[in-house]
Amino acid sequence: MPEATITPQTVTIPTCDHGVVTIPEPDWCTGENHQPGGYRVDITHSSADDEFAVPTAHGTAVLLRTCLQQYPFTERSPGLEPFLSVELDGQWYPIEPDELCDLADGLAGLADRLRSVAGHFNELTGAADPTPPAVCPS
Repeated sequence: MPEATITPQTVTIPTCDHGVVTIPEPDWCTGENHQPGGYRVDITHSSADDEFAVPTAHGTAVLLRTCLQQYPFTERSPGLEPFLSVELDGQWYPIEPDELCDLADGLAGLADRLRSVAGHFNELTGAADPTPPAVCPS
C-alpha cells in the first residue's frame, strides 16, 4: 500500500474502505499520525504535543501533555471540528475549555497539598535538625 503524502495544503492517504482520500491539511498538523491502510473514519490530524513538565532531582518529569486534534470523518464525539486532547496517566482525553480550567484548578489544589505535605515532612525531619526547615514558597 502506498504511503501517505502531504503537500502544503492537502494530505493524500490510502484507506482500506474508501481508496485514496485527499483532504485539506491544517497548518498545525504534524502529519505523523497519517497511517495508510486504515479506515477513513480513523484519519486524524494532530499537532505537536505541548508538554507540561517539572524538574526533579533525577531530571525533568512530564506530568501531562496536550495537543490539538481533528477527526475529519468521524460520526462520534467530539465531532468534526478541531479539539484539544490532554494526556493523563498514559491516556488521551478530549477536553473542553471549561474542563481545562477545572483541570488547572485541580492542579493548583494539588500544588497546595504538596506544599502541606512538604511542611509536615519538614516538621518531622526538622525536629532532629537545629536549623529551621525549608518552607516552599507560595
